Amino acid sequence: MPGEFDFIKWIRSQQSKSPLVQLPAGDDLAVLKWDASDLLLVGVDQVLDGTHFDSAIHSPCAIGRKAMNRNLSDCAAMACLPAAALATSALPKGTSLDYAKELYLGMKEAADLFDCALVGGDTASWPHPLTLTVTILGRSAGIQPITRSGAKPGDFIYVTGPLGGSILGRHMNFEPRIQLARSIAKTGDIHAMIDISDGLSRDLRHICDESGVGALLYSEEIPIHRDAFELFRRDHISPLEHALHDGEDHELLFASPSGLSGTKVIGRFVAGDSIQMLTKEGLVPVDPKGWEHQL
Repeated sequence: MPGEFDFIKWIRSQQSKSPLVQLPAGDDLAVLKWDASDLLLVGVDQVLDGTHFDSAIHSPCAIGRKAMNRNLSDCAAMACLPAAALATSALPKGTSLDYAKELYLGMKEAADLFDCALVGGDTASWPHPLTLTVTILGRSAGIQPITRSGAKPGDFIYVTGPLGGSILGRHMNFEPRIQLARSIAKTGDIHAMIDISDGLSRDLRHICDESGVGALLYSEEIPIHRDAFELFRRDHISPLEHALHDGEDHELLFASPSGLSGTKVIGRFVAGDSIQMLTKEGLVPVDPKGWEHQL
């Protein structure tokens, strides 16, 4: 029966050297040649069966792709270019070699779109559901990384696309906004940015907390995805509520004092620390109801 080392041998066959990757997976560590002018950005994210995906429904390729794309979206959030990644997998005992290969190919497929080399990691089996963890290495490549902490009162609040209802399929198959993030960051007028993974209300709260500001949203300006309207027909929760709180849209939410084409103004940052929304009925408070893991 194929085991861990058969899988590792196969992974090594997928590796290749490049100007960045001097020594790919196979030794105890990969060797990267880093440009001295670049900042190194590092992040890690994991996906869990039953929480972020359902292995009884979703293909291993789709699961692997999602695991990588979540990390690539974090690169977009800070306007950096992905350079390399490492992945670890805890496979349920009895997982076939073909299934493990498809997980890897899903990750590689997503990474290859951005010339991000998958240079190593680890694999093991255990009597529990599937867990995948990806560590991403990004490079600034001439653009100062955008953080969550620079929003100022008076800045406009922008999003890059419609929100809500991602659970109908977009949570597994989304496009990291890396090129768009780099494009808007080059204007030099982006004060703060985050990707919407936990929901607009919660991720906006993160920017407000880190920047020491409040926010005023305009309910009629929040772009709502058609999936949010489909969910409304099923659960009778308003499309706006879905757009505010659902999460895993992986659009960008950012602060800028100036107008930017191709993005949508949905409010302004204000003095104070509260988040409110202007509706036809007046001002209402917005609580961060997006996703939060309970410990």
